[in-house]
Amino acid sequence: MNHRELDEMLMPLTDREIYHKNHGNISSFYNQLSQIDYEGKKIYLFNLANLLSGENITLSRHTRFAEVPMHIHDYIELSYVYSGKVTEIIKDKTITLKEGQVSIIDTGIPHSILPTTEKDIIINMLMRKEYFTTSFLSRLSTKGIISQFLVNAISDKTNHDNYIIFNSDNNEKMPNLIKELLCEYYDKSLFFNEIIDCYMILIFTELLKTFQYDTNKSLSNSKGTATVIDILNYLEENYMTCTLASTANHFNFHPNYLSSLIKKSTNKSFKELIQAQKLTRCSILLSNSNMPIYEIATEVGYQNLNFFYKKFKDYFGVTPNEFRHKYNS
Repeated sequence: MNHRELDEMLMPLTDREIYHKNHGNISSFYNQLSQIDYEGKKIYLFNLANLLSGENITLSRHTRFAEVPMHIHDYIELSYVYSGKVTEIIKDKTITLKEGQVSIIDTGIPHSILPTTEKDIIINMLMRKEYFTTSFLSRLSTKGIISQFLVNAISDKTNHDNYIIFNSDNNEKMPNLIKELLCEYYDKSLFFNEIIDCYMILIFTELLKTFQYDTNKSLSNSKGTATVIDILNYLEENYMTCTLASTANHFNFHPNYLSSLIKKSTNKSFKELIQAQKLTRCSILLSNSNMPIYEIATEVGYQNLNFFYKKFKDYFGVTPNEFRHKYNS
């Protein structure tokens, strides 16, 4: 399947879409689903078994003209606006995504989708929670403390109260990656599972370049706002020189408040985040250079080599030598 054939498959209206266009929602479909009580309101529960066909990841096109009522699900949903736009109500916030943008909604997040038009093509990727404990997420989480934060936000280690909006509409690579993924999914070749995983790695890598993290919990102060991502991005760029005091001054926070905020948001202390970024930088140098290990340790500020070896093994589970050998192998 090529991109032209993909468009020809996605664009025409299905019988169900024609019915929705003429008659509105098919309420009987939702009447078959279970409902649960969420903060005193009855909402639908979309069950994994009813939607995923035995795969870790299932791709589908959203049914146009249909309104999806408030619901939660026990899988992770990535929505990509292939064309047009879509409006979602996530918790109590109305969000409109335009062509090229992506949302990831974790399990347990109440949300609904307003009716779309014929021009609005939305691709839904439904993924098992276990999919985010596979090797590709491990690879993503070694790219920095922002990547780790995002991975944790959609992993089974969190409280599952997050959603992420990616303003990826200006990313030139994303449309082609999504189309290649869809072509592979709808016209499976040999080793298609491995190929799909590779495309997902590429897609998530591009998303991490263009993301806007949004939990509807901006960190406000008297002179403006800063998000958790703003703070983590600052730490990634200034990890060799910044201190808690200098970072707090940069964002106009009191150091004690910033320290508490970081701990609450990331479950790590300021010192732990700086150390994680240093060790991540070491792992990149180990993987992509022939620098001696003592030079790598010195470059990121570890003067005591034994201390560096201990911290590296505590963080990655292997020594620097083992890490380099494993990566090269």
